Amino acid sequence: MTHETESRLKSGKNRLAWGISAALVLAFLVQGLAFLQANSQTSDEAVHLAAGYSYLERADFRLNPEHPPLIKELSALPVLLAYGIPFQPNERLWQAAEEWGIGRDFLYWSPLSWERILFAARLPNLFLGALLAALTGWWAARLWGAWAGTLATALAAFEPNLIAHASLVTTDLGATLFIFLTLYFLWEYSQARSWVKLLGSGAAMGLALATKYSTVILLGIVPAVVLAAVLMGGADFSLPSSDPRGGRPRPGAARLVGRALPFLLAVVIIAAAVLPAVYFFHGYSTWWEGLRRVLAHEKGGHSAFFLGEYSREGWLLYFPVAFAIKTPVPTLLLIAAALALFRRGARLSRKEIVFLLLPVIVLFLAAMQGRIDIGVRYVLPVYPLLFVLAGRLATLPIPAGWKKGLALGAPAALTAVSSLAVAPHQLAYFNELAGGPAAGPRYLSDSNIDWGQDLKGLKAYMAREGLPMIYLAYFGNSPPAALGIRFQYAPAYGQLERPGPDVLPEGTPREVMAISVCALQSVHLRDKDLYAWLAGREPIARIGYSIYVYDLSGDLAAHLGLAGTYLRANPRELGIPALDKVLSELAIPELEKVLKLDPSNADAARLLASLRAAG
Repeated sequence: MTHETESRLKSGKNRLAWGISAALVLAFLVQGLAFLQANSQTSDEAVHLAAGYSYLERADFRLNPEHPPLIKELSALPVLLAYGIPFQPNERLWQAAEEWGIGRDFLYWSPLSWERILFAARLPNLFLGALLAALTGWWAARLWGAWAGTLATALAAFEPNLIAHASLVTTDLGATLFIFLTLYFLWEYSQARSWVKLLGSGAAMGLALATKYSTVILLGIVPAVVLAAVLMGGADFSLPSSDPRGGRPRPGAARLVGRALPFLLAVVIIAAAVLPAVYFFHGYSTWWEGLRRVLAHEKGGHSAFFLGEYSREGWLLYFPVAFAIKTPVPTLLLIAAALALFRRGARLSRKEIVFLLLPVIVLFLAAMQGRIDIGVRYVLPVYPLLFVLAGRLATLPIPAGWKKGLALGAPAALTAVSSLAVAPHQLAYFNELAGGPAAGPRYLSDSNIDWGQDLKGLKAYMAREGLPMIYLAYFGNSPPAALGIRFQYAPAYGQLERPGPDVLPEGTPREVMAISVCALQSVHLRDKDLYAWLAGREPIARIGYSIYVYDLSGDLAAHLGLAGTYLRANPRELGIPALDKVLSELAIPELEKVLKLDPSNADAARLLASLRAAG
């Protein structure tokens, strides 16, 4: 950082910039609070929370070993301190380490309401998200001045993907923060060596490794960044106690690389020393076992949807496309401008390219080579790095005053407008070029749009519309009954419990069906046409963009289609025990409705007769 930049940081004229940056961080928190109150549990949250609680209560790490414990422990801590809920899981589930059942029981059948528990558990991650937004602005300010920091903070504060994942009990935001913090400390060390910065680099890397297994990529990124900074930018990464120059001419590249190796070794040793602490000094075996499981799981891929196609192998362009359609367009334009105008304003140096762009390239390439194409969240760490880069636009030679404010403030404001337009449903954000969140299911699925988060909104919709009972095909792990939702089960992957015997009563004035986007797409089932009979129908409502609502009242084709869905669904794929007979029984009233509407329907009569004969 130049002396001129330091002067700009300290100047009283920049108090306005710092004040705006602080207000932007507060805006991030406000948006996060709105999100976590409006959205019900997403797929993995109950598991993460119960696992973290069990770590704190029993120092036993048998639950959810495929994710390191740090964020889970932080999320469980306020629940433990504020409420002290006894951790008394079903012994059979505990011995089997059946984390899904334990998570469901802990969240929904505890003495407190699930909403109070989940609210408290989500707060730590939200504060980590606010810290990330502030740190993003701070790094940009350290590089290019206070107004650069304000621009970077604005992009972070209204980035819908950061807001959404900071408001959940999941590990993606924590991994993003600690990857970013590791790189920031490395950059600070390259500016001026000190033991504190060395310790910060290693500790941040250790915290990242204790958060999510995908952060092992830091073991490649950190050496790559350090060595590239030495070779391209002449950075000095020798240990603070050494003096590589000693009054003599500056050492050559080979000598500087050699002096950086002890630094890298020290960073790895410090990171390794952090890991046992989050496991309460139980050793490294649990961490290694979790990593082994993750690597084995990734070999098998994951059922995914992309641009109308299905695969377990993944697609090379998945993450570039997901990033392009799930990031606000004005943000994309600012990032592109920062790259295109690299010679204008404060010139983008080789060193800055190494610290800000090399990790982005590595992260994208690693994600593109993987086989887990289920969410833009897997490249979430690229966002703050690119926002710091975009902050450099504040140094462009644009006349100060309204012209500069318009050139830079307008795109940032449009990003805020685009993001706020979908609040508090930022998890399902898609930009205007993609057609917005309503068009999202054309392109992507899973955590990009439907993670089971809108069950609370569905309950509110039923109350407004006076619907005592509905058909429900729900992708998620929340028990609908715990939210007071009475429903007739329709086949969908993801539910944990065997559905009850409830059937929509004959003569119900409105026969309404709610179906999750993932169920509508049949992402996790072999039969991709299970709900093809809904394809030509327009939903009467969308609940938070992830649940579509259809009116089947008096619709002969719809009831016949639903009966066919019951009979075609594979019970083993749905993951619910003893489901075969239930599906057959649920098909019968649908066929009876068809025959009531059309007594001459031979297909329905034949199917109904065979089911009654078999039952």
